[in-house]
Amino acid sequence: MKKLFFGAILGIAALFLFLYFGGGRYLKMFGAKTEDAGSRLESYGKELKKTTEGARVGIIEKFEETKDKLEETKDKLKEAEQRAKEVAP
Repeated sequence: MKKLFFGAILGIAALFLFLYFGGGRYLKMFGAKTEDAGSRLESYGKELKKTTEGARVGIIEKFEETKDKLEETKDKLKEAEQRAKEVAP
């Protein structure tokens, strides 16, 4: 019970000192800086989304190119195999 009472008194004293020494002004300053940081983070997030979308599209395009080249290579291998069978007795 003593600890609870002492904690309440200490909390009231801390609140009084915070208000007495201009705590509201510090809180307002902190809030403005937090708001500024939030807006910067939001813009970073938008740029990151644009970048990842561009990378995703680029990766898909390269995958399709590679897939097409692989098909061409398979066709050429089949042709070479047939020619080799024709030449070999």
